[in-house]
Amino acid sequence: MEDAIIPAQTLSDTDLIFSVVVTVLLMVFSAFFSASETALTAASRARMFQLEKEGEKRALHVNWLFVNRERMVGAVLLGNTFVNIASSALVTAVLLNLFGDAGVAIATVITTALVLVFCEVLPKTYAITNADGVALRVARAVRICAQVFSPIVSTVGFLVAVMLRTIGVKSQGLVEDREEAA
Repeated sequence: MEDAIIPAQTLSDTDLIFSVVVTVLLMVFSAFFSASETALTAASRARMFQLEKEGEKRALHVNWLFVNRERMVGAVLLGNTFVNIASSALVTAVLLNLFGDAGVAIATVITTALVLVFCEVLPKTYAITNADGVALRVARAVRICAQVFSPIVSTVGFLVAVMLRTIGVKSQGLVEDREEAA
């Protein structure tokens, strides 16, 4: 029980600072993805189409994401899952190093609290109350993510459809099922 509070190794100050900075950056990306998903699903389609007609270039990206909703949601979920797991793994590694086995429990509590408040509730609450403005600000970056992550998102969608079919569930809405119906 005593070795749970004895550090396994000593982290250098530079390693600790680097880990904290990277963790904060990962959580900023998580907040970005959370706010983006909420804003882009709550934004007014009519307002965005009107803004595009008026020449607002950012609205063009929002409207592209409306048309490609599955790609947008898949990219946001992929990005958010990746950064949340990466930040959790990094915090766990650092706290294991500092506190031994107790670091896992400490990391779980700390990461859960930070992600819940700063990466989920706060950005989503802000995004839902400012949906159109947030959607306009994030759309270009989310569109790029959707295009870059497209092969991974398509592969995941295909695997999910296959797994659902093996248990007899037709996965409505997936690209593969729409192609079969056509």
